[in-house]
Amino acid sequence: MWILVFQRMLLELLLDLIYFPLWWYTGGAKKALIFCYHLIQDANLTLAPGLWLRNIFVPMFGQTDWQGRLMSVFMRIMNVIVRAIAMAVWLVVVAVIFALWLVFPIFVIYMMTV
Repeated sequence: MWILVFQRMLLELLLDLIYFPLWWYTGGAKKALIFCYHLIQDANLTLAPGLWLRNIFVPMFGQTDWQGRLMSVFMRIMNVIVRAIAMAVWLVVVAVIFALWLVFPIFVIYMMTV
C-alpha cells in the first residue's frame, strides 16, 4: 500500500515539475499581470492626477479673489505635474516587476547550470 502512495506522490511531483513552466508563462503570468494592473489602479486612486486636473480652476480654501484663484491654478498645475511624474515612475516600476516575473525562471535555470 505504501508503495502505491509513494508511486502516486512521485508521479504527481514529476507532473508538477513538467507543468510548472507552462503555468508560469500562462496562468501565472496572467495573475501577475492582473496584480500589476491592480497596483497601477491603486496608485491612480492614491495620486489621483485626473482629479486634480478636473478641479484645476476651482479655488482652493474658498479664496474667490483673483490672487487666490491664480495661486490655486498654479498650485494645482504643479500638483498635476508632480503626480503625473510619480505615476509614470510607478508605471515603470510595475513594468520592471512584471518583466522580472517573466525572466526569473530563466535566470534560475541559468544560475543552476553555471
